[in-house]
Amino acid sequence: MHNKLTFKMEPISSGSSLQSNMRETVQSQNAEIPPQMSNENKNKPSCEHFESVGEYIMVGGRLFKKSDTNTYLEDLGPGTPVEQPGQVGFANPLPLGLASFSFMCLTLGLVNARVRGVTNLYLLNASFIFGGAVVLLSGLLSFCVGDTFCMTVFGSFGGFWISWGCLNLEQFGVTKAYADDPQALQNVLGFYLAGWTVFNFLVMVCSMKSTWGIFLLLLFLDLTFLMLCIGSFTQSTNVSMAGGYFGILSSCCGWYSLYCSIANKDSSYVPLIAYPMPGSQIV
Repeated sequence: MHNKLTFKMEPISSGSSLQSNMRETVQSQNAEIPPQMSNENKNKPSCEHFESVGEYIMVGGRLFKKSDTNTYLEDLGPGTPVEQPGQVGFANPLPLGLASFSFMCLTLGLVNARVRGVTNLYLLNASFIFGGAVVLLSGLLSFCVGDTFCMTVFGSFGGFWISWGCLNLEQFGVTKAYADDPQALQNVLGFYLAGWTVFNFLVMVCSMKSTWGIFLLLLFLDLTFLMLCIGSFTQSTNVSMAGGYFGILSSCCGWYSLYCSIANKDSSYVPLIAYPMPGSQIV
């Protein structure tokens, strides 16, 4: 929480020679002078007409010293948000994307690791499709707030989860199309996972100045894709299981990053710190 500072700028009287000289300077530069306010609102400067004139700032037809405003801003300190009434900001879409992504990564990791002997993920395919839509929505919201990195990551992985659910549903006929050649299906699936391994590696490199949670999430996820890719080509159960365990680790990093992004001193008694990477500009 930032302490609110009160600041009062003394306007230059309308009858002063300095204001007259400033107005003459503005007129000589062909600048537009805001119209004078009516007598009833003369003592209430309006911010609808704002103009910088040399060493002074003209607000609602009245002049203020610019040095006074500079002193006020220096007192606030760097990074201090200035509240602007009437403006409504967007919520942070990162927690929404992390929540859905971590949930699906955990469930898929448990199946790939064959926890409790489960190997059939047919029941989870619908959740992959709907969960992927939520991740995709998070990417679109990141676009609205101007976050290119989150837009790229969540938008892409939203498509991945939707496509992964479609690949394993009988209604889409993918498995049926390769019924005569199961090895071809594994090879094509390996190509598919290889592409995601490359993409994930690129975004992982781009996260090296974010937080440890996000970086480790993408690192373990890249190892997950790599292990599943190799497991598809070699049909090795052990390698695919290793990919499942890496997926579980990736989801744990996602849960941690999710909690750090929503838990703070105002909302939780147990806030956690999202530790920044070396050289990170995140405070």
